[in-house]
Amino acid sequence: MVVNRHCVYLIVFSVLLHIAGYIVLFNKIWPFLFYFYVCAWWSYILFIDAILAIKTKRFLIFNKHLPLLIIISCGFWCFFEIINVRLQNWFYVNVPEELFLRYSGYVLAYGTVMPAIYITKEMLETLFGRIVIKPFFLGRYARYSICIGIIIFLLIWFFPDYLFPSTWIFLALILDGFNYRKGYRSFIKDMEEGDATCFVCTIVSGLICGVLWETWNAFSITKWVYSVPFFEDVKIFEMPVPGYIGFLVFGLETITFINLLEGIRSDKLYAFVAVFVSIALSVITFKLIDRYTVFSFATHIKDIQCVGKEKLEYMKVYGIKTTFEIDNELLNAEEKKALELIHLKGLGWSNYSKLKSHGVDNIEALSRLSDKDLSEILDEKNLRRVRVYLKAAKKAGVQDSRGQGEIKKDSQ
Repeated sequence: MVVNRHCVYLIVFSVLLHIAGYIVLFNKIWPFLFYFYVCAWWSYILFIDAILAIKTKRFLIFNKHLPLLIIISCGFWCFFEIINVRLQNWFYVNVPEELFLRYSGYVLAYGTVMPAIYITKEMLETLFGRIVIKPFFLGRYARYSICIGIIIFLLIWFFPDYLFPSTWIFLALILDGFNYRKGYRSFIKDMEEGDATCFVCTIVSGLICGVLWETWNAFSITKWVYSVPFFEDVKIFEMPVPGYIGFLVFGLETITFINLLEGIRSDKLYAFVAVFVSIALSVITFKLIDRYTVFSFATHIKDIQCVGKEKLEYMKVYGIKTTFEIDNELLNAEEKKALELIHLKGLGWSNYSKLKSHGVDNIEALSRLSDKDLSEILDEKNLRRVRVYLKAAKKAGVQDSRGQGEIKKDSQ
């Protein structure tokens, strides 16, 4: 009875936390506006965990192991961030300049990856019940699975533009094969025994979390933007449509890693190594992300020169720190155009300054550039990233011209 009461309290708290995330985002309350994504995910995880705890009388995520889970989850995702340094399939915009805000954001955001997929899988298993299939046997599954996974991983580094989708399957092959061999929980072992529950619920949880990742990312100020080869045009939110298939298999990668952790949990040495490696990997990766994956930082008003000094002083008096908090009613037409360009897909002040030095100070002027010209101006070698901004500028130009046309019709 006491557990149920605590669960109800936590459910209410999770709902309030989720709502608070939207409040600070839409009201641009610094520095919390950078943490909307974190609020959305942790409130979701807490909500599901509390719901399940009413039935099971125990918390799967919010227990004494939570800090270690966050650390390991962060390290787990950082492994893919390192791969992305080679792939360059996504990049981050509007990242806080302040080191504490930035790195705490990395930890809290990456720390949701494993808990999110795991708790969603557990919820689905409760809803679906046992999924029975005809038992089968795969002879040398472990050997072939591990070998194929390693080969795919190596090939990704040599052919990143063509084999990048394999990023979301190779680890599942390696780890599930290893788990199978060691006698830990394995998808194939379960299905050999006629039980497909974990497999089905895992891939569905991957898709559910994938949709939520992209949805909440679309609302966020600090966010990622995709620049995936061959799929630059057809997107739902920021993700190319075929990319949603990747979430299905990423769910498998995540749960195979969790199965591995559960298998070695009884060995304190292995557990210590897992935590140590996660911390070391995170520290190294954060530096790499700052260097190669962050495209722009959130623009502070102390840095901008496109707004009048008197207005900037007025804003500082009222505690406005970033351009996201500026009321457009305070700006003239020229200042508004500059701000629109700074905020276009998170272009940022540094890139805006480079453009302005070449006579490009508004979205319309940007839309007239070629990808090679923009690449040279921004000193950005990845043309896929460059085209993200050209397409956004052209789209904004089309919408602006339609809006002006509607105004003319109304006036007539």
